[in-house]
Amino acid sequence: MGFARKPGVDVNEQLSPCLQKLRRHGIREQERPGPLTEELDVCATAGGVAAARPAKEAAFMTRRNLLKPLLIALMALTAFAPQSWAATIVDDKQQAAAARSILEPWQGAQATPAERFLHIVCWTPNDRKFPAEYQDRLSRMLLHIQDFYAQEMERNGFEERSFNLQRDDGRVLLHEIRGRHPTSHYGLDSGSEIRKECVPQLENAGIDADDATIAIFCNLAEWDETELKFSHKSPYYAGGSYRSGTAWQLDSPELDTLNLAKASPLIDDGQYGRISLGKHNSIFIGGMAHELGHAFGLPHVKERPDEGVRGTALMGSGNQTYGDELRGEGRGSFLTFAHALRLASHPLFCRRLESNEHEAEASIKDLIIRADGKSIAVSGTIAGQPPVYGVVAYFDPEGNADYNQTSATAVP
Repeated sequence: MGFARKPGVDVNEQLSPCLQKLRRHGIREQERPGPLTEELDVCATAGGVAAARPAKEAAFMTRRNLLKPLLIALMALTAFAPQSWAATIVDDKQQAAAARSILEPWQGAQATPAERFLHIVCWTPNDRKFPAEYQDRLSRMLLHIQDFYAQEMERNGFEERSFNLQRDDGRVLLHEIRGRHPTSHYGLDSGSEIRKECVPQLENAGIDADDATIAIFCNLAEWDETELKFSHKSPYYAGGSYRSGTAWQLDSPELDTLNLAKASPLIDDGQYGRISLGKHNSIFIGGMAHELGHAFGLPHVKERPDEGVRGTALMGSGNQTYGDELRGEGRGSFLTFAHALRLASHPLFCRRLESNEHEAEASIKDLIIRADGKSIAVSGTIAGQPPVYGVVAYFDPEGNADYNQTSATAVP
Protein backbone atom coordinates (compact mmCIF):
# COMPACT_ATOMS: atom_id res chain seq x y z
CA MET A 1 0.00 0.00 0.00
CA GLY A 2 1.35 3.44 -0.67
CA PHE A 3 0.77 7.16 -0.79
CA ALA A 4 3.26 9.91 -1.58
CA ARG A 5 3.99 13.56 -0.97
CA LYS A 6 5.63 16.09 -3.24
CA PRO A 7 8.91 17.43 -1.89
CA GLY A 8 8.49 20.55 0.18
CA VAL A 9 11.23 21.33 2.68
CA ASP A 10 14.58 19.78 3.48
CA VAL A 11 14.16 17.56 6.52
CA ASN A 12 17.66 16.17 6.90
CA GLU A 13 18.44 18.60 9.70
CA GLN A 14 15.13 17.79 11.39
CA LEU A 15 15.41 14.03 11.16
CA SER A 16 17.47 13.69 14.34
CA PRO A 17 14.91 15.31 16.68
CA CYS A 18 12.20 13.41 14.84
CA LEU A 19 13.87 10.09 15.53
CA GLN A 20 14.31 11.05 19.17
CA LYS A 21 10.55 11.45 19.42
CA LEU A 22 9.99 8.18 17.61
CA ARG A 23 12.30 6.37 19.99
CA ARG A 24 10.13 7.46 22.88
CA HIS A 25 7.47 5.32 21.23
CA GLY A 26 9.85 2.38 20.75
CA ILE A 27 10.58 3.01 17.05
CA ARG A 28 14.10 3.26 15.69
CA GLU A 29 15.25 3.95 12.17
CA GLN A 30 15.72 0.73 10.18
CA GLU A 31 14.48 -1.37 13.10
CA ARG A 32 11.49 -3.62 13.62
CA PRO A 33 9.35 -2.33 16.46
CA GLY A 34 6.86 -4.36 18.38
CA PRO A 35 3.16 -3.66 17.93
CA LEU A 36 2.32 -0.07 18.90
CA THR A 37 -0.80 -0.97 20.78
CA GLU A 38 -1.66 2.48 22.06
CA GLU A 39 -0.83 4.16 18.75
CA LEU A 40 -2.57 1.76 16.39
CA ASP A 41 -5.89 2.36 14.75
CA VAL A 42 -5.79 -0.17 11.99
CA CYS A 43 -9.01 0.00 9.82
CA ALA A 44 -9.94 -4.00 10.83
CA THR A 45 -13.41 -5.28 10.81
CA ALA A 46 -13.82 -6.05 14.49
CA GLY A 47 -13.13 -3.73 17.35
CA GLY A 48 -12.88 -0.82 14.99
CA VAL A 49 -9.45 -1.88 13.85
CA ALA A 50 -9.39 -0.28 9.47
CA ALA A 51 -9.00 -3.69 7.88
CA ALA A 52 -5.24 -7.08 5.31
CA ARG A 53 -6.47 -9.94 3.46
CA PRO A 54 -6.93 -13.06 5.61
CA ALA A 55 -3.64 -14.68 6.60
CA LYS A 56 -1.73 -12.22 4.45
CA GLU A 57 0.47 -9.23 5.08
CA ALA A 58 0.24 -5.91 3.29
CA ALA A 59 3.09 -3.51 2.72
CA PHE A 60 2.57 0.21 3.01
CA MET A 61 4.66 3.26 2.30
CA THR A 62 4.18 6.96 2.78
CA ARG A 63 6.16 10.10 2.22
CA ARG A 64 5.42 13.24 4.10
CA ASN A 65 6.88 16.71 4.05
CA LEU A 66 8.31 17.70 7.39
CA LEU A 67 7.79 20.96 9.19
CA LYS A 68 7.42 19.78 12.77
CA PRO A 69 8.26 16.25 13.88
CA LEU A 70 5.84 14.30 16.03
CA LEU A 71 4.69 10.71 16.13
CA ILE A 72 0.97 10.20 16.35
CA ALA A 73 -0.89 7.71 14.33
CA LEU A 74 -3.83 5.66 13.45
CA MET A 75 -1.34 3.39 11.82
CA ALA A 76 1.69 4.32 13.88
CA LEU A 77 2.97 6.64 11.20
CA THR A 78 4.81 9.89 11.71
CA ALA A 79 2.96 13.17 11.88
CA PHE A 80 4.09 16.30 10.13
CA ALA A 81 2.52 19.43 8.69
CA PRO A 82 1.46 19.00 5.05
CA GLN A 83 2.49 20.79 1.90
CA SER A 84 0.90 19.24 -1.21
CA TRP A 85 -0.16 15.82 -2.46
CA ALA A 86 1.39 14.06 -5.42
CA ALA A 87 -0.78 12.82 -8.26
CA THR A 88 0.29 9.25 -7.48
CA ILE A 89 -2.31 8.96 -4.70
CA VAL A 90 -5.00 6.47 -5.65
CA ASP A 91 -8.44 7.90 -6.32
CA ASP A 92 -10.66 7.74 -3.22
CA LYS A 93 -13.40 5.75 -4.94
CA GLN A 94 -10.84 3.25 -6.23
CA GLN A 95 -9.58 2.84 -2.68
CA ALA A 96 -13.17 2.48 -1.46
CA ALA A 97 -13.87 -0.25 -3.99
CA ALA A 98 -10.69 -2.11 -3.00
CA ALA A 99 -11.52 -1.77 0.71
CA ARG A 100 -15.08 -2.99 0.20
CA SER A 101 -13.82 -6.03 -1.73
CA ILE A 102 -12.03 -7.09 1.45
CA LEU A 103 -14.41 -5.86 4.11
CA GLU A 104 -17.82 -6.88 2.80
CA PRO A 105 -17.11 -10.57 2.04
CA TRP A 106 -15.68 -10.95 5.55
CA GLN A 107 -18.70 -9.23 7.07
CA GLY A 108 -21.02 -11.43 5.04
CA ALA A 109 -19.36 -14.56 6.41
CA GLN A 110 -18.43 -13.51 9.94
CA ALA A 111 -20.85 -10.76 11.01
CA THR A 112 -24.57 -10.90 11.62
CA PRO A 113 -27.17 -8.29 10.64
CA ALA A 114 -27.76 -5.91 13.52
CA GLU A 115 -30.27 -3.11 13.98
CA ARG A 116 -28.28 -0.77 16.17
CA PHE A 117 -29.46 2.79 16.70
CA LEU A 118 -28.17 6.16 17.74
CA HIS A 119 -30.31 6.78 20.84
CA ILE A 120 -31.41 10.35 21.50
CA VAL A 121 -31.96 11.77 24.99
CA CYS A 122 -33.57 15.11 25.79
CA TRP A 123 -32.47 16.11 29.26
CA THR A 124 -33.57 19.09 31.34
CA PRO A 125 -32.96 20.24 34.94
CA ASN A 126 -35.86 19.68 37.31
CA ASP A 127 -36.85 23.38 37.26
CA ARG A 128 -37.06 23.86 33.48
CA LYS A 129 -39.45 22.82 30.75
CA PHE A 130 -38.06 21.35 27.56
CA PRO A 131 -37.27 23.97 24.88
CA ALA A 132 -40.09 25.08 22.59
CA GLU A 133 -40.97 22.69 19.75
CA TYR A 134 -38.07 20.46 20.68
CA GLN A 135 -39.56 17.27 19.20
CA ASP A 136 -39.96 18.67 15.69
CA ARG A 137 -36.77 20.73 15.71
CA LEU A 138 -34.56 17.91 16.96
CA SER A 139 -36.10 15.53 14.43
CA ARG A 140 -35.31 17.93 11.60
CA MET A 141 -31.74 18.49 12.80
CA LEU A 142 -30.97 14.82 13.39
CA LEU A 143 -32.44 13.73 10.05
CA HIS A 144 -30.46 16.50 8.34
CA ILE A 145 -27.23 15.25 9.94
CA GLN A 146 -28.14 11.65 9.11
CA ASP A 147 -28.57 12.66 5.47
CA PHE A 148 -25.27 14.57 5.51
CA TYR A 149 -23.38 11.44 6.61
CA ALA A 150 -25.23 9.33 4.00
CA GLN A 151 -24.35 11.71 1.17
CA GLU A 152 -20.72 11.96 2.26
CA MET A 153 -20.35 8.18 2.57
CA GLU A 154 -21.75 7.82 -0.95
CA ARG A 155 -19.46 10.54 -2.32
CA ASN A 156 -16.52 8.66 -0.81
CA GLY A 157 -17.55 5.42 -2.50
CA PHE A 158 -19.35 3.56 0.31
CA GLU A 159 -22.98 3.91 -0.81
CA GLU A 160 -25.55 5.91 1.18
CA ARG A 161 -24.67 4.60 4.61
CA SER A 162 -25.49 6.48 7.77
CA PHE A 163 -26.35 5.96 11.41
CA ASN A 164 -29.77 4.54 12.22
CA LEU A 165 -32.46 6.43 14.17
CA GLN A 166 -35.57 5.06 15.81
CA ARG A 167 -38.83 6.72 14.78
CA ASP A 168 -42.02 7.43 16.66
CA ASP A 169 -44.97 8.42 14.47
CA GLY A 170 -42.62 9.81 11.83
CA ARG A 171 -40.43 11.79 14.23
CA VAL A 172 -37.15 10.71 15.76
CA LEU A 173 -37.78 8.84 19.02
CA LEU A 174 -36.66 10.97 21.95
CA HIS A 175 -36.08 9.74 25.51
CA GLU A 176 -37.20 12.59 27.80
CA ILE A 177 -35.35 12.68 31.12
CA ARG A 178 -35.51 15.19 33.97
CA GLY A 179 -32.45 15.83 36.09
CA ARG A 180 -32.35 15.55 39.86
CA HIS A 181 -31.32 19.14 40.49
CA PRO A 182 -32.18 22.71 39.41
CA THR A 183 -30.40 24.59 36.62
CA SER A 184 -27.99 26.29 39.00
CA HIS A 185 -26.49 22.91 39.94
CA TYR A 186 -25.21 22.07 36.45
CA GLY A 187 -22.46 23.44 34.24
CA LEU A 188 -20.02 22.72 31.43
CA ASP A 189 -18.33 19.98 33.43
CA SER A 190 -21.55 18.17 34.37
CA GLY A 191 -21.49 15.68 31.49
CA SER A 192 -20.68 12.64 33.58
CA GLU A 193 -23.28 13.50 36.21
CA ILE A 194 -25.97 14.08 33.60
CA ARG A 195 -25.16 10.80 31.88
CA LYS A 196 -25.44 8.94 35.19
CA GLU A 197 -28.90 10.45 35.65
CA CYS A 198 -29.89 9.14 32.21
CA VAL A 199 -28.58 5.60 32.51
CA PRO A 200 -31.36 4.11 34.73
CA GLN A 201 -34.15 5.40 32.49
CA LEU A 202 -32.37 4.16 29.40
CA GLU A 203 -32.05 0.76 31.05
CA ASN A 204 -35.81 0.81 31.68
CA ALA A 205 -36.21 1.31 27.93
CA GLY A 206 -33.99 -1.71 27.24
CA ILE A 207 -30.87 0.31 26.34
CA ASP A 208 -27.47 -0.55 27.83
CA ALA A 209 -25.69 2.81 27.70
CA ASP A 210 -22.30 1.09 27.95
CA ASP A 211 -23.00 -0.91 24.80
CA ALA A 212 -24.80 1.75 22.76
CA THR A 213 -24.21 5.12 21.14
CA ILE A 214 -26.22 7.91 22.70
CA ALA A 215 -26.58 11.66 22.23
CA ILE A 216 -27.73 13.73 25.20
CA PHE A 217 -29.26 17.10 24.34
CA CYS A 218 -28.95 19.25 27.45
CA ASN A 219 -31.35 22.09 28.17
CA LEU A 220 -28.78 24.46 29.65
CA ALA A 221 -28.89 27.30 27.12
CA GLU A 222 -30.44 30.76 27.45
CA TRP A 223 -32.18 32.34 24.43
CA ASP A 224 -33.79 35.77 24.54
CA GLU A 225 -36.00 35.94 21.46
CA THR A 226 -36.64 39.65 22.00
CA GLU A 227 -33.04 40.79 22.43
CA LEU A 228 -31.73 37.98 20.19
CA LYS A 229 -29.14 36.99 22.75
CA PHE A 230 -27.77 33.49 23.34
CA SER A 231 -25.54 31.89 25.96
CA HIS A 232 -25.10 28.42 27.35
CA LYS A 233 -23.34 26.38 30.03
CA SER A 234 -23.99 22.97 28.54
CA PRO A 235 -21.54 20.08 28.33
CA TYR A 236 -20.47 20.00 24.68
CA TYR A 237 -18.08 17.16 23.93
CA ALA A 238 -18.09 13.47 23.07
CA GLY A 239 -16.15 10.25 23.00
CA GLY A 240 -16.69 6.76 21.73
CA SER A 241 -15.52 3.71 19.87
CA TYR A 242 -16.67 0.96 17.56
CA ARG A 243 -19.08 -0.44 20.17
CA SER A 244 -20.38 2.54 22.12
CA GLY A 245 -20.13 6.27 22.65
CA THR A 246 -21.73 9.35 24.17
CA ALA A 247 -22.13 12.83 22.73
CA TRP A 248 -23.26 15.74 24.89
CA GLN A 249 -25.04 18.44 22.89
CA LEU A 250 -27.20 21.45 23.67
CA ASP A 251 -30.68 22.40 22.53
CA SER A 252 -32.25 25.85 22.29
CA PRO A 253 -35.46 27.14 20.64
CA GLU A 254 -33.69 29.00 17.80
CA LEU A 255 -31.73 25.94 16.65
CA ASP A 256 -33.47 24.53 13.59
CA THR A 257 -32.36 23.45 10.11
CA LEU A 258 -35.02 25.87 8.80
CA ASN A 259 -32.72 28.67 10.00
CA LEU A 260 -29.49 27.48 8.36
CA ALA A 261 -30.00 29.60 5.22
CA LYS A 262 -30.79 32.84 7.09
CA ALA A 263 -28.13 35.53 6.72
CA SER A 264 -30.24 37.73 9.00
CA PRO A 265 -31.14 38.72 11.64
CA LEU A 266 -27.89 39.19 13.51
CA ILE A 267 -27.79 37.80 17.04
CA ASP A 268 -25.48 38.16 20.03
CA ASP A 269 -23.87 34.80 20.65
CA GLY A 270 -22.15 34.74 24.03
CA GLN A 271 -19.33 32.59 22.63
CA TYR A 272 -19.02 33.68 18.98
CA GLY A 273 -20.12 37.32 19.14
CA ARG A 274 -22.26 39.15 16.61
CA ILE A 275 -23.22 36.63 13.93
CA SER A 276 -26.19 35.82 11.75
CA LEU A 277 -28.90 33.46 12.92
CA GLY A 278 -27.87 31.15 10.07
CA LYS A 279 -24.22 31.11 11.13
CA HIS A 280 -25.28 30.46 14.72
CA ASN A 281 -27.17 27.40 13.49
CA SER A 282 -24.24 26.31 11.35
CA ILE A 283 -22.02 26.34 14.42
CA PHE A 284 -24.33 24.41 16.72
CA ILE A 285 -25.95 22.01 14.25
CA GLY A 286 -22.49 21.45 12.78
CA GLY A 287 -21.32 20.96 16.34
CA MET A 288 -23.90 18.21 16.75
CA ALA A 289 -22.62 16.46 13.60
CA HIS A 290 -19.00 16.89 14.78
CA GLU A 291 -19.60 15.57 18.30
CA LEU A 292 -21.52 12.61 16.90
CA GLY A 293 -18.38 11.84 14.88
CA HIS A 294 -16.43 11.63 18.14
CA ALA A 295 -19.13 9.37 19.59
CA PHE A 296 -18.59 7.12 16.55
CA GLY A 297 -14.87 6.98 17.42
CA LEU A 298 -13.53 9.58 14.97
CA PRO A 299 -10.67 11.87 16.04
CA HIS A 300 -10.07 15.41 14.84
CA VAL A 301 -8.71 15.85 11.33
CA LYS A 302 -8.03 18.91 9.20
CA GLU A 303 -8.58 18.93 5.45
CA ARG A 304 -5.46 18.58 3.31
CA PRO A 305 -4.81 21.35 0.76
CA ASP A 306 -6.10 19.15 -2.07
CA GLU A 307 -9.25 18.38 -0.06
CA GLY A 308 -9.95 22.06 0.57
CA VAL A 309 -11.92 22.33 -2.68
CA ARG A 310 -14.67 20.36 -0.91
CA GLY A 311 -14.88 22.75 2.04
CA THR A 312 -13.86 22.24 5.65
CA ALA A 313 -13.42 18.79 7.21
CA LEU A 314 -16.30 18.09 9.58
CA MET A 315 -13.95 16.66 12.20
CA GLY A 316 -11.67 19.70 11.94
CA SER A 317 -13.27 23.13 11.96
CA GLY A 318 -16.21 21.85 9.93
CA ASN A 319 -18.38 22.09 13.02
CA GLN A 320 -18.45 25.85 12.32
CA THR A 321 -19.05 25.72 8.55
CA TYR A 322 -21.92 23.21 8.33
CA GLY A 323 -24.50 24.68 5.94
CA ASP A 324 -22.44 27.78 5.09
CA GLU A 325 -23.05 27.05 1.40
CA LEU A 326 -26.79 27.65 1.95
CA ARG A 327 -25.98 31.31 2.67
CA GLY A 328 -23.34 31.62 -0.03
CA GLU A 329 -20.64 31.93 2.64
CA GLY A 330 -18.35 29.09 1.62
CA ARG A 331 -18.32 25.45 0.59
CA GLY A 332 -19.63 24.07 3.86
CA SER A 333 -18.40 20.89 5.55
CA PHE A 334 -17.42 17.44 4.30
CA LEU A 335 -16.37 14.04 5.61
CA THR A 336 -12.79 13.05 4.78
CA PHE A 337 -12.14 9.78 2.98
CA ALA A 338 -10.06 8.59 5.93
CA HIS A 339 -13.07 8.85 8.20
CA ALA A 340 -15.48 7.35 5.68
CA LEU A 341 -13.06 4.41 5.49
CA ARG A 342 -13.31 3.96 9.25
CA LEU A 343 -17.09 4.30 9.40
CA ALA A 344 -17.49 1.61 6.72
CA SER A 345 -17.04 -1.04 9.43
CA HIS A 346 -18.90 0.76 12.23
CA PRO A 347 -22.01 -1.25 13.21
CA LEU A 348 -24.22 1.85 13.07
CA PHE A 349 -23.24 2.35 9.43
CA CYS A 350 -22.79 -1.18 8.07
CA ARG A 351 -25.73 -2.61 10.09
CA ARG A 352 -23.70 -5.68 10.93
CA LEU A 353 -22.03 -6.77 14.15
CA GLU A 354 -19.16 -9.15 14.81
CA SER A 355 -19.32 -11.39 17.84
CA ASN A 356 -17.03 -10.74 20.78
CA GLU A 357 -15.00 -13.81 19.86
CA HIS A 358 -13.41 -11.84 17.01
CA GLU A 359 -10.76 -9.99 18.93
CA ALA A 360 -8.81 -7.63 16.71
CA GLU A 361 -5.07 -8.23 16.41
CA ALA A 362 -2.60 -6.28 14.33
CA SER A 363 1.16 -6.05 14.06
CA ILE A 364 3.65 -3.98 12.13
CA LYS A 365 7.10 -5.15 11.09
CA ASP A 366 9.90 -3.87 8.89
CA LEU A 367 8.88 -0.35 9.80
CA ILE A 368 11.44 2.02 8.27
CA ILE A 369 11.44 5.78 8.71
CA ARG A 370 14.09 7.71 6.81
CA ALA A 371 14.86 11.07 5.24
CA ASP A 372 14.41 10.87 1.49
CA GLY A 373 15.36 14.11 -0.20
CA LYS A 374 12.95 16.74 1.03
CA SER A 375 10.51 14.36 2.62
CA ILE A 376 10.32 11.58 5.18
CA ALA A 377 9.53 8.12 3.86
CA VAL A 378 7.70 5.60 6.03
CA SER A 379 7.31 1.99 4.94
CA GLY A 380 6.46 -1.28 6.58
CA THR A 381 4.30 -4.37 6.62
CA ILE A 382 1.09 -4.83 8.57
CA ALA A 383 -0.75 -8.04 9.31
CA GLY A 384 -4.01 -8.46 11.16
CA GLN A 385 -7.04 -10.54 12.01
CA PRO A 386 -9.84 -9.81 11.25
CA PRO A 387 -8.54 -8.82 7.81
CA VAL A 388 -7.10 -5.35 7.47
CA TYR A 389 -9.00 -3.45 4.76
CA GLY A 390 -7.12 -0.17 5.00
CA VAL A 391 -4.52 1.89 6.79
CA VAL A 392 -5.22 5.40 8.05
CA ALA A 393 -2.33 7.67 8.98
CA TYR A 394 -2.67 10.95 10.87
CA PHE A 395 0.04 13.60 10.50
CA ASP A 396 -0.04 15.92 13.47
CA PRO A 397 2.27 18.94 13.77
CA GLU A 398 3.41 19.85 17.25
CA GLY A 399 1.10 22.17 19.16
CA ASN A 400 -2.62 22.90 18.83
CA ALA A 401 -3.50 19.45 20.20
CA ASP A 402 -4.71 17.31 17.28
CA TYR A 403 -6.96 19.89 15.64
CA ASN A 404 -4.57 20.50 12.73
CA GLN A 405 -3.63 16.91 11.91
CA THR A 406 -4.26 15.76 8.37
CA SER A 407 -4.77 12.21 7.14
CA ALA A 408 -3.63 9.78 4.46
CA THR A 409 -4.90 6.33 3.56
CA ALA A 410 -3.71 3.14 1.91
CA VAL A 411 -5.67 0.03 0.96
CA PRO A 412 -4.19 -3.42 0.16
